[in-house]
Amino acid sequence: MPRPNPQRREHLVAAAIAVLAEKGSRGLTHRAVDAAAGVPDGTASRYFRTRDALMDAIIQRIGRRLSERVDAHVVRPLDPARLEEALVKVLTLMVADERGEPLALFELHLESTRNSALRSMLADALRERCDLIVRQCRAAGIALTEQDAMLLETSVLGILFTALTTGVPDDPGPAIRAVARTVLDRYVRA
Repeated sequence: MPRPNPQRREHLVAAAIAVLAEKGSRGLTHRAVDAAAGVPDGTASRYFRTRDALMDAIIQRIGRRLSERVDAHVVRPLDPARLEEALVKVLTLMVADERGEPLALFELHLESTRNSALRSMLADALRERCDLIVRQCRAAGIALTEQDAMLLETSVLGILFTALTTGVPDDPGPAIRAVARTVLDRYVRA
């Protein structure tokens, strides 16, 4: 049997995110991913033996892409104003142009209420996103606590969820900026 192809794996994960965002967690099947990816039946199950493995790959990709986006928008040397601007740009982009990823993530969050393995994967991913916030803040000279990183992350998740599910606010940028500024200012002024 040939070795798995990393590009095909990424293509399958991208298709899985699209399926999850469009059809919800009940629509996420190996067969639906194969169809969305335009590959032969059985391909997704070859790369991801279980549905949990597929969901884990989705979570990992979303986290990796978020980290890449933050790195791409962060200007060095980093200061608090630039960090705030980068956070607002990245998170607003997720609602405006990359809606599939946060929608897929929220679908997984809802399913995790019935799937403890998924809940554990999402908790790990949440900690990784908070670590990313702490690292970026420290690079900007802000000694943000892990607790405040969690406050910032969960506040932004709430803003994104509301914007994606209700359309209010139409432009979440100002709400995201207000939360980021509130948390970051506490440290900048200190």
